[in-house]
Amino acid sequence: MTDASKSTVHARWRELAAHGGAATLIAAVVLFLFQEVISNLGFQSRETFWLYLRVQQYAAELFAGHFPPRVFPDAVAGGGSAFPYYHPPLAYWLSAFVGLLTGDRVSGVNTSFLLSVLLSGWAMYGMGMALTGRRWLALMSALFYVCLPYRFVAVFVLGALEQSWTFVWYPLILTGAWWTATRERLAWLLPVSVAALLLTHAVLALYFLGLCVLLLVGCRAWLGWRGVGRVTAGGALGVAMTLWHFLPSQLALEDVWAGVPEMMRSLPELVHGHRVQPWQWFEQDPNRWNGISTFGLDSMCFALGAGQWLTLVLAAASHAVLARRGKVEGDARLTPVAKTLAVLWVGCLVYMAAPLPFLLMLPPAFSYIQYPWRMLSVTAFLSIAATGLFLARAPILPRLGRVIAGAAVVLALATPPFQRVNSLVWDWDDAAIDPWTLYLNGASGFTAWGEYLPRTHPVHQWMARVSLPVASPEGIRVLSAERDGSRLSARVEAPQGGSLVLPLVAYDFYRASRDDEEALETFSEQGLLGVRLLPGNYTLTVEPGATPAERVGTWLGVAALGLVLVLANRRRARAPARPGSGGPG
Repeated sequence: MTDASKSTVHARWRELAAHGGAATLIAAVVLFLFQEVISNLGFQSRETFWLYLRVQQYAAELFAGHFPPRVFPDAVAGGGSAFPYYHPPLAYWLSAFVGLLTGDRVSGVNTSFLLSVLLSGWAMYGMGMALTGRRWLALMSALFYVCLPYRFVAVFVLGALEQSWTFVWYPLILTGAWWTATRERLAWLLPVSVAALLLTHAVLALYFLGLCVLLLVGCRAWLGWRGVGRVTAGGALGVAMTLWHFLPSQLALEDVWAGVPEMMRSLPELVHGHRVQPWQWFEQDPNRWNGISTFGLDSMCFALGAGQWLTLVLAAASHAVLARRGKVEGDARLTPVAKTLAVLWVGCLVYMAAPLPFLLMLPPAFSYIQYPWRMLSVTAFLSIAATGLFLARAPILPRLGRVIAGAAVVLALATPPFQRVNSLVWDWDDAAIDPWTLYLNGASGFTAWGEYLPRTHPVHQWMARVSLPVASPEGIRVLSAERDGSRLSARVEAPQGGSLVLPLVAYDFYRASRDDEEALETFSEQGLLGVRLLPGNYTLTVEPGATPAERVGTWLGVAALGLVLVLANRRRARAPARPGSGGPG
């Protein structure tokens, strides 16, 4: 090995050590700020104990080998609710897997919250390095990203598992888009992150991807139409990769209460009633750290935090002064990105304060955000990303940068204690998730509104409908029956055949078979699942299965994934990378 190669190897090891040190520092800060969530007890939030019960149901289905889960088998007195079929599943899958690994579903949920914060900090650090190449700047951005007030609201006040995981995907999407644009070939990170965001929180993904389209418009001058098309195609492939879930669920949405805007509080006027008052962006009243939501004023903390608005204002102002004096440095492509992100940040604030004019112009799907303050997760990313990119063009020496990063550590650790405290409930542990608890809390499918139950009956009538004894028709005998999650097996004796109604909520995805071979016809009998039995004695099996729409969506998703792999591995000659444009795709 030559001296030059030895020097290169040593430099790489030093770089890896520096990245490892930054990642460790971020992890230490996250553990300090969110240490309250490290517990095997559940904590009181706006989601109450339902959050833990949902994850338990996902874990039970995954443990039974039912993938993907399509129904909560213990909901509605055992009748089942199709929450997993309609709801974006990724955050719950991750939490369920952690719960299965630890053997404790409650600590699995808490650990999932912690991982969402930690991974979001690392993702922001990676984005900072990919776009700017400045370690101190990437570290500062990551630390501010994990300590903004809404991060604690999302975890401790709202118990918003899905929102907490969206923070991970925002920086990864921008990183993937940057690599795709600057390397002039698709980076696999872009479609994968887009798919992950959609499968985590579909409505926030709708908003964020819409903002990404505006970002492309703002950067069209240096991207060119080919660059815009390349990034757009990457995002479209990410959307296609999720069709296995969204195609069947959206086609069947009108069958359940979630398809009724009034039921979902998703009419523009109702959304406008939960707008954020501008003074709430600057209020840090400890008495508002609760999850109370009322029409006209939501009594929660919606403070932006100085790390969001003050640093952005200072960074934008300093960039304007330096640009006027001709003292900016680094990659000039970062400036239009930073400016567009800052404009989008202001636009999001205006939307949260007055959403009605926007919602009247946008498609109805945008009203499913229900609460405009959910956009605080998006504004948190926009502000920190814009701040970092403005500062990336400032002539800041590495020594001063390290001082700034150190100040960011101090500010993060100085987060007020009242923001970092949750309300542990002494008897909310894994043992509390027993059949009686599932029965008492499952009347509406482990949600507040029962939106994923069929519209055949009002939500409050479903428990009685399922619990009503169903007599076997004359000539049909059920000799034995057993359930394994959502799978029902029964030994039946039907000499003449006939129709058998089961105490299961009827959904189109249920499949019935004779001795696991011959398919049987299913139907709905006043909302309950019925099976037309063939003559004979055999084992009747009823379980969720793939619908035709799901099969089509799966094939389209597989095709999109294959295209991503092909395009991401294409080799082409590249011009020397500009500063901050490198990184693995």
